[in-house]
This record gives sequence, structure tokens and C-alpha cells, in this order.
Amino acid sequence: MSLPWVADRIPITVVHLDVAGAGRPSEAVLAAEIAHLRAEAEVGGYVAQGHAESAVDGGRAALGARVGLTGDDVCFLDGAGTAFATLLAAWPLPRGARIGTVPSEYGANARALRRLASERGWQLAALPVDDLGRITDLPADLDLVTFPQVASQRGIAQPVEEVFAAGVPLLLDVAQSLGQVEVPPGCAAYVGTSRKWLCGPRGVGFAIVDPVVQAALVEPPTLAPTHGSGMRRWEAQEAHIAGRVGLAVAAQEWTPDLLPEVHRLTSRLRSLLSGMAGWQVREPVDEPTGITTLRGGDPVATRMGLLADGFVTSAVPTSRSDDLTGPVLRVSTAAWVEDGELERFARALARRTQ
Repeated sequence: MSLPWVADRIPITVVHLDVAGAGRPSEAVLAAEIAHLRAEAEVGGYVAQGHAESAVDGGRAALGARVGLTGDDVCFLDGAGTAFATLLAAWPLPRGARIGTVPSEYGANARALRRLASERGWQLAALPVDDLGRITDLPADLDLVTFPQVASQRGIAQPVEEVFAAGVPLLLDVAQSLGQVEVPPGCAAYVGTSRKWLCGPRGVGFAIVDPVVQAALVEPPTLAPTHGSGMRRWEAQEAHIAGRVGLAVAAQEWTPDLLPEVHRLTSRLRSLLSGMAGWQVREPVDEPTGITTLRGGDPVATRMGLLADGFVTSAVPTSRSDDLTGPVLRVSTAAWVEDGELERFARALARRTQ
């Protein structure tokens, strides 16, 4: 593919089908991170951080713009899980508040929800879903709704716009969706990560919060004071600044032009794998996401065997989500993959299944 985003990747000797786990940073992202680390070695971490502020601001602005907000509405944290737990703990919900959740909630987030609900007297209300895990209705009297737009363990996109219609504040987890599907503006807040579909470095995440919600958040007593405005006051001063620099570059490199190719390749992969003996594709062929999950066989052993064959995939354990009754093999298709590589992968999986 001729898109610069695809061309600016280092040559590799494997077929990378695990962007849902960790994407491949571009040459530009790598160069920016390395340059910042060299600056830290030359002038010290704090001076280097000051020099990097404009670059990091550009990343905040790019992320905010994806959902119709500004750079002042964005803060960088160490991961999507930290961003989720931090915002949830600060959300102004009274005792007895009802929070709508889904069975496909990411495991760590589900545990944070249960812990805070127990401590604060909140009620967790299970949203009705269909056989694919997609939300079908929104109960009345909810004070907050939260769910992953695309779950880690299944490539199904939730109907975010339909949830908006109910008028309930939505805390949307876009860790697995931003860069894979369109993320609509209008949520009360978003949390996400650098390392997946944006193809930034590990160890960096973000929160994007509507200004009205920002004003109502209850700041935790342990929050370190900063000189920043808006959501930046939520950022830790001791942080992986090189990672923030890398995320800033990645966020500005990514383009929506990539989505049709991601969805075309994934549809092609599902068609190749549909009906393969020993495996069941869990997504409709034309579901517009980049994740394919397969049930059957031994996902862990198969993943290791495929790695030996030169294919990088993931085995997702049951601890990932309450809606998993067994592990699944996950294949995630970025725009850098070629059709011939998908055909080779299908043949390798068939051999590993025999």
C-alpha cells in the first residue's frame, strides 16, 4: 500500500498480526523517542522535557481533535487502565448511582468498577446485549454508562451513537478502537492507549474529557500539583516523557484514510478462515473492525506454533473478560499487511490445526 504511514515501518522478518496487542511504531516515532532520550542524556531530563513541550502539545491537540475537543482537554497517563481508574474514581457519582456496563468490559476495568461500586454504594447495571455482545438497549435511570467501543477479545463495534441518544454521560474506552474504527465525538470522556492501533510506544495512555465534565471531577488528594491548565493538571510530573513524545508523533501520523484498508484486509482474512476445520470465526465477515477472534483448538499452543512459523498473533485468556468461557486466538490486521501474507497465514493455521 502506498500510504506514507505504511511505508515508514522498519523491515521485518515476521508477519505482524497483533496490532491489537502492540502495534509497530514508525521510523518517525522511533527517531523522536531516541532524539528525546539523547537530549535527556545531554542536558538532563527536566531541560529536555521543556524542549519537548511543543511537540507533546501537538500530540494532545491531535488526540483532542479526533473527538472534537482541544489539547487542553487531554492528559497523558501511563496507560488506558490508569486513565480509566483515575477518571472513574473522580467521577461525581452519589451513593446509589447506577452505572451501565457490558459483559465484554476489559478485565482490569471491570475489577475497578466492582471495587469502587462496593466502596461507594454504586449499582452496576448490566446492559442487554445480543449474541455478538453488541448493546441492544439502554435501561432507564442510569447515571453513567461505560464500555469499550471495541473489546479486546472480540472484534465487534458498539453502537456508540445510539447510546448518545439516551442522553446518559458515556465514559468510552477507546484503547482498542482509536485507530481501528471511527470514534464519534460527544462522549463525556474517553480513555485510550498509545501502543495499539495508533502504533505509539508502550507505557503511555491518555484521557480526553469534555470541559463540562472536567469542572465536576473530584480531584484525588494524591494528585501532584502542576502548572498545567485543563486536564494537564492530572498528569504526573515524573513520567516517561520520551513515550509522550513518541505518542505525540504517532497521533499526528495516523489518518482515517487507513480505515478502509484495515477493514478490507480483515474481511478478507475472515473469509479465508471461515469454515476452517477446528476453528470458528466469531465475527461477521463484514464487521468493520480490524480484529478477528477464533475459538477452537488450543489458542496458546497455536499462537506459539504460529510464532515459530513467522506469524505474530495473540492468545487471549479467559481472565480478559467476564464474557469469555474459554481462551481465543486473536488476529489483528493493520494496513501494513498484504493479501498474500494473509493467505500464507491461513495455510499455516490449517497446518497447525491438523
